[in-house]
Amino acid sequence: MKIRYDLPLIGATLFLLSWGTVMIYSTGGVFADLQYNDGQYFLYRHLIHVLVGLAAMGLALAVNYKKWKELSIWMMLGILVLLILVIIPEIGHEVKGGRRWLRYGSLSLQPAELLKVVLIIYVASYLERKQELLASFFRGLTPNFIVTGIYLFLVLLQPDFGNVILIATTVLLMLYVGGGRPVHIASSLIGMGIIAGLLIATHSYRVQRMLAFLNPWDDPQNSGFQIIQSFIALGSGGWFGRGLGESFQKRLFLPDAHTDFIFAIIGEELGFLWISVLIVIFSVFIWRGYWIAWNAQDAFGKHLSFGATTLIGLQIVLNLFVVVGLLPTKGLPLPFISYGGTSLVVSMFLTGLLLNISASLSPVESSPKKT
Repeated sequence: MKIRYDLPLIGATLFLLSWGTVMIYSTGGVFADLQYNDGQYFLYRHLIHVLVGLAAMGLALAVNYKKWKELSIWMMLGILVLLILVIIPEIGHEVKGGRRWLRYGSLSLQPAELLKVVLIIYVASYLERKQELLASFFRGLTPNFIVTGIYLFLVLLQPDFGNVILIATTVLLMLYVGGGRPVHIASSLIGMGIIAGLLIATHSYRVQRMLAFLNPWDDPQNSGFQIIQSFIALGSGGWFGRGLGESFQKRLFLPDAHTDFIFAIIGEELGFLWISVLIVIFSVFIWRGYWIAWNAQDAFGKHLSFGATTLIGLQIVLNLFVVVGLLPTKGLPLPFISYGGTSLVVSMFLTGLLLNISASLSPVESSPKKT
């Protein structure tokens, strides 16, 4: 039978990849020229990341998605080793106070990003195997909380608070959709909020970020500087933008212009109309991901596609909310758009899993019904 992949999902992904490549070239040139004496430095590396990401997507398409649950325990053990290695000072590579990367020459790897894939596969496998236990807090949910907590504790040591929140929320939503009782999920969410509050209160730089979020103009030259520059970029773009490549804020005014805050530069250069188009394309991606989850033929496929879509969707929402000042600053890139090798490869691998699951649907189910 002819294999039919989800065409809207493919189209949205290719559009986002293309747009991201153009914007990385536009936003990263000034910093690249100053730092590396090569204005195309980030573009070249990003193109390599895209090629690796396409290979990762190809792998996800070539291997039947059901095979990954058989490897989930081994992958969990492998990522555990990587997370331990990255926090060792002599091994992990530190950038801006965070030891989050493993480096060998010009190659770098961010284990916390790989954890997203591995944990989603593990939880999806668990939900399929332990469906009858999920109504019980201690027998169904607690084992997952313990395993997830151990891995997130290692991520927290890097420290990478943004990814901890992202992964924990994704796992909690997977457990809820998988059959967890609402009262158990709600109480777990409250507990997670209390722990997050304590983690913020006990670290001064997180307190500063929270204060900057509440009123960035109280400290416009330090903690509030980045978000204020983001506001300026978005506000000065207007409806139609300054024009592609014409941003002022990317000229070393807005930190992380080609990574976490690339959306602000898109708004400045292309305006409100084009960022609206971007949001629509992201919405198409999320819609198709959840459609695949709804129509998947087996429990593992349903949970896996739900987890993959939720993870990417949450990261999109968190990044956009940070850029427009609705959340405190977190180091989360915008999927498919921001510069960041491991993050891009992980997003493309997850997309490959979604396409693999969509290919398992019958021809009638794999395309919208005609009216």
